[in-house]
Amino acid sequence: MNVADTIAHHILDHNWGITLAGFHLPVTTHSVTILGVSVFLFIGLIWAARPHASRAGRLITTLLEEYVTFIRDGLVLPNLGAEGRSFLPYFCTLFLFILSVNLAGMIPEMKTATSNISVTAALALCSGGLILYGGLKYHGLIGFIKGFVPTGTPAWLVPLIFPLEVISTVIKVCVLAIRLFANMLSGHMVLICLLLIIFIVGHMQIFAGVGALIPAMGLEIFMTCLELLVAFLQAYVFTLLTAIFTGSVIHTH
Repeated sequence: MNVADTIAHHILDHNWGITLAGFHLPVTTHSVTILGVSVFLFIGLIWAARPHASRAGRLITTLLEEYVTFIRDGLVLPNLGAEGRSFLPYFCTLFLFILSVNLAGMIPEMKTATSNISVTAALALCSGGLILYGGLKYHGLIGFIKGFVPTGTPAWLVPLIFPLEVISTVIKVCVLAIRLFANMLSGHMVLICLLLIIFIVGHMQIFAGVGALIPAMGLEIFMTCLELLVAFLQAYVFTLLTAIFTGSVIHTH
């Protein structure tokens, strides 16, 4: 197996697939990871929301309350205002889901599903739907369309400004998908390439491979810690950008 095959094996999704009653159901490593994370969060959050007598249970409930407060006061209200309170459950779910999927890639035999553009595109479409819903809810169809034209724009500029604003909104949704996908994919590629340095150098000369072991593993540990930071950062950035974009259509020009 060459270097390209090794990288592809660890990064690309693998489709096992099953056939039920003549219907082919694709089952992939990423879909299994997403399902596992979803079930874990569903059961875990229901358990954490219940009253607990033990100290550990109360601690987890307190941490969950602090998390909701952080999303509400740090992301939603500053960008959406009081109107954002009704959207709080979405943002709490979005951040926690993306973070969990990002971290799932650090578990053996599981993969970071957010390194798949299809997954990040689906998340971006959900956020795009929220942006559209927010604009229609608070401004109606006509008001939402008018929001694409800044107040005071000369009439002769409207045919130019309007399509540019619409394209800008579509690009914002695309940026959400591409940004998360590119950051998570590149991080895992770096981790794999650092490990491959040992085998590549060792293939050329065995003693050189042994000598490359310590610095390569040192860089691997450093990049793993950095990847944990990136997992939190990308979940935060995705949620923050969604809040900013939604707020921009609720509070127009």
